[in-house]
Amino acid sequence: MGRIGGLETEEGDMESPSLCIEENKQGRLLMKNLALAAIVAAATTTAAQAGEIGATGITWGLETTVEYNVDAENMSVTTTPELGYHWSMINLTLSSDIAIYDDEFVAGDVMPTLDFKAGTHIMENLEVYIETGYDLEAEDMSDIVVGASFAF
Repeated sequence: MGRIGGLETEEGDMESPSLCIEENKQGRLLMKNLALAAIVAAATTTAAQAGEIGATGITWGLETTVEYNVDAENMSVTTTPELGYHWSMINLTLSSDIAIYDDEFVAGDVMPTLDFKAGTHIMENLEVYIETGYDLEAEDMSDIVVGASFAF
């Protein structure tokens, strides 16, 4: 018995180094897929969480989106933490979409954009708002958008 590239071999059986390298690549791919499966399982079981900090009016939330584009054969995982504050009739929110996976792990590769929004409900199902964002990587503010949304 001998060892070649970390593999046990029988006497006289000489495995080529390229075979060992190929098996190592397959092992890394398997580990990558297992890690991705764990992320997907965690993301789907804790897809959205929310909480309120006492009677301060401060709220926090976290939403994770896992998508697979069948046509483009692309998988992505994005998480969106959100911090909110309810002041009088105005709801203020700060959120950011953070890319975790885009056919490879990209967490920390790109600086996120901070999204700011202020809105108020005129009626139970009608909200008017103003929103903007700030791109931390480009160090640039996005357009200011004023709008209304109606939900029924």
